[in-house]
Amino acid sequence: MSSPSAPVATPGSRILLRATKFDGAAHWIQPFTVVSDDGQLLVTQYKARTPIYSSRGEFRSPYDSLVYFWRDRWYNVFRLSRPGCELALWYCNVTTPPTFDGCQLSYVDLDLDVAVRPNGCVDLLDADEFAVHQQKYGYPQSVIARAEEAAEEVSALARANGFPFNKG
Repeated sequence: MSSPSAPVATPGSRILLRATKFDGAAHWIQPFTVVSDDGQLLVTQYKARTPIYSSRGEFRSPYDSLVYFWRDRWYNVFRLSRPGCELALWYCNVTTPPTFDGCQLSYVDLDLDVAVRPNGCVDLLDADEFAVHQQKYGYPQSVIARAEEAAEEVSALARANGFPFNKG
């Protein structure tokens, strides 16, 4: 649960996501529009073709996205759909729990990702990158364990068709 003094985002406002790697290097910078924020779950959206800045340069996603950020979970969930089309994919990033300062949402990307297809297929992605970065960045054992637990937690939630995966 967030503290009483923690900022809560106003629906309709714009915020900026700043995701870093474990060493603090910029990984993603992405604008979002706030859908709702109850102090625990921040729901945002962005439209297809909105510029996203990554460590590999700018790109524009072909997907409209509805994104769920829990302040106490080690993952977030992107619901991706092509404009005017049904759900294409759920993409889940394993990260540290996010912080929000009133304007910017921040977290550390921990490499592991989980893809959930509309047919219910759940795939763990980037385990190789996670293994390499454990050495490169010196992840503490507690972070490794928590990241692995988060990947399993979000996978189990998807398999059980729990929120938000029941919002196909």
